[in-house]
Amino acid sequence: MGRTYPAHEIAQLTRGDGEVIWADGCLAILKALLESGVAYVGGYPGAPVSNLTDAFLDAEEPILKPMGIFVANNVNEASAAAMLRFSVHAPVRGAVAWKVVGTNVAADALTHVCSSGVKGGVVIFVGEDYGANSTLVTQKTLPYGYNFGAPVLDPKADLNHVAHLTRLAFELSESCQMPVFFLVRTRVGNMKGFMRTRENHSPAVNLKQPLTGLANEPDRFPIPPFTQQQERERWHERVPKAKAFIREFGINERYDGEGRKGVIVHGLLFNLAVRALMRLGAVRAIEPVAVGARSLDNSSSPPSNSLLPASSSSLPAPVLPTPCSPFAPAVPLLSLHALFPLVEDEVAAFLEGKEEVLVVEEGEPALLEREIRAIAQQIGFNGRIVRAEYLPVTGELTTDAVTEGLAKFLGDGNGATLVKPELPELSGLPLVPRFPNFCTGCPERPAVLTAVKIFRDRHPDARFEVVLDIGCYIMGIYYLRDLVSPVTGMGTCLASSLATSFLTKARTIYIVGDGTFWAQALTTSISNALYHRQDCVVLILENFWTAMTGHQPNPSTKLGAHSGNLDIEATLRGMGAQWVKVVNPYDVGEVVRLLEEAWCLSEIGPRFLIVRGECMLERSRRERRERERAAQQGQRVTEARFGVDPLVCTGDHSCLHYNNCPSLSVRPSPNPLRRDLIVQTEPTCLACGLCGSVAHAAKLCPSFYRIEWVQNPRWWERWLFKLRRWLIGV
Repeated sequence: MGRTYPAHEIAQLTRGDGEVIWADGCLAILKALLESGVAYVGGYPGAPVSNLTDAFLDAEEPILKPMGIFVANNVNEASAAAMLRFSVHAPVRGAVAWKVVGTNVAADALTHVCSSGVKGGVVIFVGEDYGANSTLVTQKTLPYGYNFGAPVLDPKADLNHVAHLTRLAFELSESCQMPVFFLVRTRVGNMKGFMRTRENHSPAVNLKQPLTGLANEPDRFPIPPFTQQQERERWHERVPKAKAFIREFGINERYDGEGRKGVIVHGLLFNLAVRALMRLGAVRAIEPVAVGARSLDNSSSPPSNSLLPASSSSLPAPVLPTPCSPFAPAVPLLSLHALFPLVEDEVAAFLEGKEEVLVVEEGEPALLEREIRAIAQQIGFNGRIVRAEYLPVTGELTTDAVTEGLAKFLGDGNGATLVKPELPELSGLPLVPRFPNFCTGCPERPAVLTAVKIFRDRHPDARFEVVLDIGCYIMGIYYLRDLVSPVTGMGTCLASSLATSFLTKARTIYIVGDGTFWAQALTTSISNALYHRQDCVVLILENFWTAMTGHQPNPSTKLGAHSGNLDIEATLRGMGAQWVKVVNPYDVGEVVRLLEEAWCLSEIGPRFLIVRGECMLERSRRERRERERAAQQGQRVTEARFGVDPLVCTGDHSCLHYNNCPSLSVRPSPNPLRRDLIVQTEPTCLACGLCGSVAHAAKLCPSFYRIEWVQNPRWWERWLFKLRRWLIGV
């Protein structure tokens, strides 16, 4: 696979106590996992935690396996969550990761694990993405914490704090015997900086020293009558223990400033609030006040020149040459890093003496605001709890929105000099247009766009809807907008068209990738369609990688220790599919022919067309390395390119309509009698062959040609090249 982390960055994971590494948020989390003695890791990739699952795989052979840590490349989030059962019966630490909507898939397994409770620490890293920068829909993890009774931690954008909170998360999990949700927001997972490390600890139970047996404890089974006892334990024992731990170790941070107006923030919003207050001039030299009292190590002095409060005295000292800011908010501020459960006495202590408190909470449902209001009512708070009057209640909070809200909230009576910043004028700057598109040479383009467009043009009276599942191919919505149906979730989209297939005259063309096929579609959509003999044509794009999230391996991947264990074609035939064909995606004419054949066989139920072609990014990376090695060894190496003859191209742009390749652009024609722009190819062309195939299948003009660049040519090739140049000159 294309490595996310180079070898020298992975090698930093072996560094010990007091050393410094350069990392992003996800690599910092992995280092903290190794320092915490984690025994097994897994998950399913999805932004913004794709880098974390990549780090698991990149570090598996050089770091994790030698330490005896088991690495699972789970096929979906449910299998990752179910794997946590190991920690229900054994005091073994484990960690998994998925994106925010993946919790929906994992919820059933998590319900059972949370009911039983855990003996070993379990941390679930969730890619929180409320702003929908990296996912399709907006969703928050916090409601799941309330539903399961599982603590939810939300770090600020500081690598040392992320690592510190990761270590605390395992201790918290074991203290309250519950899994812990750890939110990894987009800006936290992708930020980069220096971090001070600690010694790694190999787990007592590992691949080299496996557990001899699991304890048989029927009362841990999540079935009646044990579930009633587990429910009492969860809310009357485990949650109170979590609150006690959060209070004792000072996970939440409090800054005592001037004035009788206070601000409550959470996680990453601490960074936004401090940035906003700096813009407003409402900052001062740091004088933090500890909320908690104790840390995990014996360190007693807080780091100097730091923005961290005394409650976080166990954090490593800031790393030079980039010192932390010596400023802290000049207004009273409570930064919540444990969103659930809230510690009532911490919130009550902060509210004391305040006239008005602004809750800076991102999005809906506003669970923090509601719980803070409930605490205020219980203690007889006479001030106001506000949010909607000053901040947007939906959508991602930005620095500008927080700055404007704080300026209105603080007014002029809080002892700070509030100066509204003069932001740079951006309206005159040019904006580079960005339109979602398939990569150059992507094998999914000819199947999703070209073949379907040609099929529609050949059969204008055919009534059908194109059902796109979750994957790179979902970008087809921008090109087939009048044919595409709404998305209902990963692996469920064909099942969403079941009633449509029987109650309308429109047939279904379902497009799904191999990653989604194995993750969810096989059991949810494919089996459902075969059982009901649904009239549909299924295009399975087998590119051998989970490409959408960064080219992680899946059961179709042909490289690695698990290659060849599963086969899509054999699986479908074993399930009773009567029509299964395999085709090369770049042979557009054959793809269209098989689509037409499948279209006519409505009486046999689902028809499956497996479009098999490796992801071009992975293929080109591998082939580039192979060409470089061969050229260095003096071997003959060829590299193909396509071009457009400017004297033949007429400028009708049919190739752009059917192809949409990023390597195709337009330029003026050299013929002064032709005013239309003609097509040209860019140097990014990878010679996938789609241009020529489209020209043949769609009966376009033959203006495309193919050339080969040759390195280390043979003697007769050199002689023939010189002869051709001489003849052209004559």
